[in-house]
Amino acid sequence: MDINVIKEIAYKLMGSRKAHLEREKGFIYYHGLRVSKLSLKLRQVILPEDCSHDDIIIVASLFHDIAKGIEPHGKHGAILVKDILEDYCSAYEIAEIAKIIYYHDLKKENNDYSKYIKIVQDTDILDHFGSIEIWMNFQYRAYKDEPMQASLEFYNNEFDSEVKQCRKLLNYDVSYKIFDDKISFIYLFIDRFKREAEGEFCIKI
Repeated sequence: MDINVIKEIAYKLMGSRKAHLEREKGFIYYHGLRVSKLSLKLRQVILPEDCSHDDIIIVASLFHDIAKGIEPHGKHGAILVKDILEDYCSAYEIAEIAKIIYYHDLKKENNDYSKYIKIVQDTDILDHFGSIEIWMNFQYRAYKDEPMQASLEFYNNEFDSEVKQCRKLLNYDVSYKIFDDKISFIYLFIDRFKREAEGEFCIKI
């Protein structure tokens, strides 16, 4: 398969699309692009000797949210991608891509999915945290025309629960390590955000 051609197709289909009212146009394309890069990096750690599915992982990651907004989007995405990629991938490649897309959002503890599915599941979660989480939070509040206090309330009342729920769905030890690093960054940011929102300095003067 020609990855560059397939990336162009993904951009044409999702690059200007607004799948979430509260997010910017093209979010699902750029999210998919990041997930594809993260998935390859994670695969190199988890399966260092196995590059056999790299192209499949890239394409599945790019298109994993192609049906976002039509729920269950994994199921519908697996159907859509078969038509989209019919002329660009072999029957085997399409079947494997569709399988990853189908199961990427069916996360559960101690699952028995293939390692390729688990990798994309993990990177899909990981991309929603760290600096990206802050961006999405602010974007959502801006769309709702809410003040910064609304973000602070979310971090005070809901964020811890979301973190616990998402963390337990990860599949690999290295994913926990990456996740925890991202969460540590967010907590440092929240601490500063709270103080500055209250009109405080963060250094001694």
